[in-house]
Amino acid sequence: MKKFLLWGSGVVLLTICLIGGWSFRTKTTTSQPTAAKVQTHHKKKTTKPLTLTELKRHDTLAYSSIIYYAIKYGKIQRWQELSDFSLGWQVESYSSKSKYLVWPDQNIKDEAKQLAPNWFKLQGSTVTYHSFVVHSFQDDMTAKVSLTTIINRINREHAEAKVRQMPTRLTVIRHH
Repeated sequence: MKKFLLWGSGVVLLTICLIGGWSFRTKTTTSQPTAAKVQTHHKKKTTKPLTLTELKRHDTLAYSSIIYYAIKYGKIQRWQELSDFSLGWQVESYSSKSKYLVWPDQNIKDEAKQLAPNWFKLQGSTVTYHSFVVHSFQDDMTAKVSLTTIINRINREHAEAKVRQMPTRLTVIRHH
C-alpha cells in the first residue's frame, strides 16, 4: 500500500508538472508575437511642404513647381508634351522679360527645337502660362495662376517630394 501511495503521488506530481509546463509554454509562446500576428506600422516618409519663400530662393524648384502644375492641373492641353518625367526639361530664361521657354528633354539640342515651345512668364507671384496653338493663326493660349495656388495644390496632393526631385532633371539656360 505504501508503494501504491508513493507511486500514485509520483504520478500526480508528474501530471501537475506536465500540465504546469504545458500552460507555461502556451502562455510564453502566445505572448510572443508570431509573424502572422505582427503588424508593422510603416511610417510614411513625409516631405516638408513647399513654401513661397523657398520657391523665391531656389529658382529651379520654382520652375519645377510651375512645370509640374501645368502638366498635372493646367488647362492648356499642349503642356502635356512635357509630361515625360524621365526625359526632364530644359528651361531657357530671358531674365529681362521674365520669360521662360520650356522644352521637353533636358538635353534637347537646338536642331530639335523646331516647334514653338510652351512658355511662361513670371511677374511677382503670378505665373502666366502660354502655348502656341499649332496650325492656327490665333494668339497663344494663356492661363494665369498665382504661385500660392500652385504651392497649395502641390502640397494638398502630397506631390512635394516629386517636385523636389524634378530639379535633377532640369537644365536651365540663361540668356541675358
